[in-house]
Amino acid sequence: MKTLIRGGYVVGYDESINSHVIYNDGELVYEGNRVLFVGRDYDQPVDEVVDARDCLVTPGFVNAHSCMDISTFQFFFDIERERKRGYRGETRKRDLFSGDKDHVFGPEEIRDGALLSFLNMVRGGTTTMAGITSYPFKAYNDPTWEPEIYMEAAITSGIRAYLSHMYRDRVDGVVNHEKGREGLDRAVRFVEKYDGAFGDRIRGLLFPYTLDSTSRETLVETRRAADTLGVGIRMHFAQFPDEIHLLEREYGMTPVQLLDDIGFLKEDVLLTHCLYPAGLDATEEDRDEALGVLARHGTNIGHCPWVLIIRGSGPIYLDSMTRYARAGLNVCLGTDTFPQDMIQEMRWGAIMAKTAHGRRDGIGTAREVFDAATVNGARWLGRDDIGRLSAGAKADINIIQMNDYNIGPLADPIRNLVYFGTGHNVRTVIVDGVPVVDGFRHLVLDEERVVHRSQPVSDRVRETLQRWDDAGALPEELPPPSYPSR
Repeated sequence: MKTLIRGGYVVGYDESINSHVIYNDGELVYEGNRVLFVGRDYDQPVDEVVDARDCLVTPGFVNAHSCMDISTFQFFFDIERERKRGYRGETRKRDLFSGDKDHVFGPEEIRDGALLSFLNMVRGGTTTMAGITSYPFKAYNDPTWEPEIYMEAAITSGIRAYLSHMYRDRVDGVVNHEKGREGLDRAVRFVEKYDGAFGDRIRGLLFPYTLDSTSRETLVETRRAADTLGVGIRMHFAQFPDEIHLLEREYGMTPVQLLDDIGFLKEDVLLTHCLYPAGLDATEEDRDEALGVLARHGTNIGHCPWVLIIRGSGPIYLDSMTRYARAGLNVCLGTDTFPQDMIQEMRWGAIMAKTAHGRRDGIGTAREVFDAATVNGARWLGRDDIGRLSAGAKADINIIQMNDYNIGPLADPIRNLVYFGTGHNVRTVIVDGVPVVDGFRHLVLDEERVVHRSQPVSDRVRETLQRWDDAGALPEELPPPSYPSR
């Protein structure tokens, strides 16, 4: 069936200038899972016309670093005492290192959390995501069954998903290279089995969890496996001071030096966060040199501004995505926590950059963050058929209501979206030519039921974190109530 979307504004892509362009009173035509036309005055017969004249029609967003399970971060807002990174208490070790059980949550709980996460993403306009899982509730690897649950949730929600099996060989100071090798083997088997599955809606990645929890040997083997499989790699990178101290102590190198030394850096690598690329006490020249190394290899950066802002991270180097982009790096956007609203994530990325530079002229522009949420993420994934709307591209399409009270009078549709919009303004989401959201509702998932079933999982997250807190936090301290309860 050939469908024409008649928009108020349509964001097309001009290949000749490698840039998005705006068609005022534009039209988009798609058939099956491919875009046929973007422009004005389409003169061929169509089967259906969608009236979107009060809307902005955009490519679907590419969320390069999205949390697929129940987020723990809601429990750390307004915490009344400083916490060290993660949980390394004896209770946690007993839970995760006893016998063969190296995880806390079972399949049903994982499924319930995943459905909320995927619903959250799709309703906000994410059509392609690269998913991660939280580290606190498992030891060295994801359980063997867990990636398949995320795959099932992705297919049910309608999203296009890049999935991976998390692995590492250092947890809470306990090193187990055999576990790291086992996790990598699981990841490879998952990619071999499912990459391209479900009409190519599922793709695979390799996911060594963090630089400090994955040995040099496992990283080398990961690079070799990715080259053999032809898939990308992503990891949390240069994120915490204790990570930097460990690298200096064990290797005498900075994060960028280590990955460069082992030949890890290529165009298929996404390094998320990258806050201390040249170490903790680096000079401006040291940092510029480190970014130059990453840029020469075509390395991609995953920027998740909201999660940095809410935990008060700073001073850090990736407080400005503009700084990294001007160094020649491809900066992609991710959410990393709840809510998984890419429109708000664009706004926080823009504001964070402007605040870091203390000015607004040409810093953290709406164009810059919109590119990060669309074509830049697609570029990391090696795709020229998503993150853009042009003839031959995948029909991954958002229709966003713009005549709404929070959007205001339009000056520039992209700026209005970035600075005033939220995921609640997304009216329709089409993935691979199939509508999955319409009329501001998911067409398959029972939204109320998904939210209801996620509450017990979140409650158990809180209970588990409290049990693991050897410092003895009282229940009301995680987090403290905003006001006394009566």
